[in-house]
Amino acid sequence: MSFFRLPKELSDPATAKFLIQPVPYEGTVSFLKGTVNGPDAILAVSDQVEHFDEELLFDMTQHGVATLPSIPPANSPEEQFELIYNTVRERNLFQRGRIPIFLGGEHSITPPIVRVAAEEYDEISVLQFDAHADLRDSYTGTRYSHGSAMRRSLEYTPNIVQVGIRSFSEEEVRDCPDQVKRFITPMLLAGDYSFCLDQILHRLSKQVYISIDIDAFDPAFAPGTGTPEPGGLSWREVTSILRRVCEEKNIVGIDVVEVAPLGGNNVVTEFTAARLIGKLMAYTTKLP
Repeated sequence: MSFFRLPKELSDPATAKFLIQPVPYEGTVSFLKGTVNGPDAILAVSDQVEHFDEELLFDMTQHGVATLPSIPPANSPEEQFELIYNTVRERNLFQRGRIPIFLGGEHSITPPIVRVAAEEYDEISVLQFDAHADLRDSYTGTRYSHGSAMRRSLEYTPNIVQVGIRSFSEEEVRDCPDQVKRFITPMLLAGDYSFCLDQILHRLSKQVYISIDIDAFDPAFAPGTGTPEPGGLSWREVTSILRRVCEEKNIVGIDVVEVAPLGGNNVVTEFTAARLIGKLMAYTTKLP
């Protein structure tokens, strides 16, 4: 399967602007399983996403979208980290002028990708959309857990802006107080959108990696995820923030993680993920 199922001239990895990298891994999942099936589910529905963006009025596929072979699951979280890191480096996914888009899988795939991005770009920052802070130093017996994704990412960049957070632990408040104080929660966003947007743009550096855990959305918009949390973000809130960030920053890479397909005819979560990826293709092509 490939994203959008485009003809060969628009899906050549040698020339495509967007490189879709599936990472079907769920080795540290602590509640509902299924994220290992997320990449295939997103790819399967992607050909139903309209290529013509309704906001910017152009075909988002015109610069090419190539889908690469999956990075397979490893035997342990530690080995998975190294496998992702080495594969991303070997495939040279962070080439200037091209944007890699990683399909998870659980959120633990993000830190090794951020590590590569930080080696390729100076002063990189991370914009995380998520219901959970993911700032535990260790969770379920490993420092490479999905619950530690942003704690590990902080080791490669101090600039992480966290949006949609509405579930976190006492440990995270104790160990990462500065991060916790800067959370852009759904309640804060609903109360003063302009202030929140200004804060997001101010805290991000010029080079931005975007990490989107699908559970940042309210479960009404994305029910197929491992830990659905009530009180989440709407489609309009997420896309309006992304649009402004893409207008003002250079997006160097993207991941969309934690899609756990529900099966049957309920494909709303994977379709939302595919549609969101299409939106980001449009924004990063037309707006800068």
